[in-house]
Amino acid sequence: MISLLLDTNLLIGKPDLSVLGVPMEEIETCTSILCYAELMDGEFDSDALTAARAVIEMAGARETLGDGLPFGASELAAYRAVCTATVRGGRSLTRARRMDMMIAATALANGLTLATRNADDFAAVKDVVPVVAL
Repeated sequence: MISLLLDTNLLIGKPDLSVLGVPMEEIETCTSILCYAELMDGEFDSDALTAARAVIEMAGARETLGDGLPFGASELAAYRAVCTATVRGGRSLTRARRMDMMIAATALANGLTLATRNADDFAAVKDVVPVVAL
């Protein structure tokens, strides 16, 4: 069984899980409430079509994946480890990167593999959090 935490970019359009080479019935997927927060940003886009798509994507993701894993005390403890790995890996903790690291910490705290379309965003933490590119 493989358990994946889907990054925000995988909530937009269906990810191709077949690249994992594992039967679909052996793959569990979930996401973080933080990914929904990132996805929600699109709802406030000045372009009405972009905003409408974001609302539809959010509804579809929540229907498929549920409410999302919370960011609580165990995720906060994991966040320290993820941030340490990020800095030691030579990357700065920019405001944009902090949200990614909080999502990675959610995967770490819950024993999940982080699935993303942008594995390079998580290159500095790959020794701490399992990451797979889809």
